[in-house]
Amino acid sequence: MISTKACTRIAAGALTAAAILAPAAVQASAPSPYAQAAAAVRANGTLAYGKNIVSVSRVGTGRYCVRVGSDIDLSKEVVQVTPWNEFNRSYGVWTPHGYCGNQVNTILVAFNASDTRAHADAPFFLSIP
Repeated sequence: MISTKACTRIAAGALTAAAILAPAAVQASAPSPYAQAAAAVRANGTLAYGKNIVSVSRVGTGRYCVRVGSDIDLSKEVVQVTPWNEFNRSYGVWTPHGYCGNQVNTILVAFNASDTRAHADAPFFLSIP
């Protein structure tokens, strides 16, 4: 037979484990819970998945326009881009830009081959914390 003290310790341990694991389970199931916007963009300009992304288009070789929700003021945000399985690329981010019609809620992501500096397609991740 288990003592009352042992039962109390077991129950406390179970509650502690539940409290620690529950937030992790919620975070894992929510797409980019701490980002205002996030995207995984394929090299052909299609959206693999995203959050608060209105549209993505490839406007030329290595040139992508990512339109975010109108509730995001890009003039006050940091846009983070990371190549997705393509590491021989240099890249830059601009907003607004003529390639994207100078729209204030659109981001131009541009890639060039690192060695030749020619425009080059590349898949990428984008996030706005």
